[in-house]
Amino acid sequence: MTDPCSYMQDKVVVVTGAGGRLGQRLVAQFTEVGAHVVAIGNEGTEDLILDLANEDEVVDAFERIQRECKRMDVLVHAVGTWSEWPLLDTKLEDWERMMQINLTTGFLCFREAARHMVKDGGTIIGICARSGLEAAVARGGAYAASKAGLLRLVEAVAAEHPTLNTYALAPSVILYKDASGPGVHADDLVQLAIQLCSEPASALRGTALQAYGMHSS
Repeated sequence: MTDPCSYMQDKVVVVTGAGGRLGQRLVAQFTEVGAHVVAIGNEGTEDLILDLANEDEVVDAFERIQRECKRMDVLVHAVGTWSEWPLLDTKLEDWERMMQINLTTGFLCFREAARHMVKDGGTIIGICARSGLEAAVARGGAYAASKAGLLRLVEAVAAEHPTLNTYALAPSVILYKDASGPGVHADDLVQLAIQLCSEPASALRGTALQAYGMHSS
């Protein structure tokens, strides 16, 4: 098994959604294994602050990363939001906001990362969700649709660009700190992402890895 610290040394890793709880852990742990991390968020102390649903801002950001870092090895797209509404009570503006955050940001970031990685290869990981893989539940239609769309994007990138190792990670509930119960601990999810970058698995390209945790049913 490849040692992540040796493989990731000086690799340029772009983390979107870096201000969120999962994003912060991705930034910290990729940094620990020697990667040069570019943290992107919409507020706070990230390296780049932008609206990831704005095409011009995303294009400019990825061009800047390529220009300043001279390379781009990994994208981990950890942008996401969750809400639930009954279908008959779902407003169009709420539906569109869910799609914009969970799906449009993925489309723009995948496209621009692939544009800069396709020549030399790289890894793209999208944080999907169990809801995007399995049957939707009551009140969860908008969220499930957005995450299923993100998975389809992962599959499309893998199909179009064989030089890229593209995966989706599909957690159930993400647990933080000392939380217990059904779900997967955030640090375990991050370590899975790091391992996929350190030891690419060609047989898994374009697939969603279920990260439900031991007690999820």
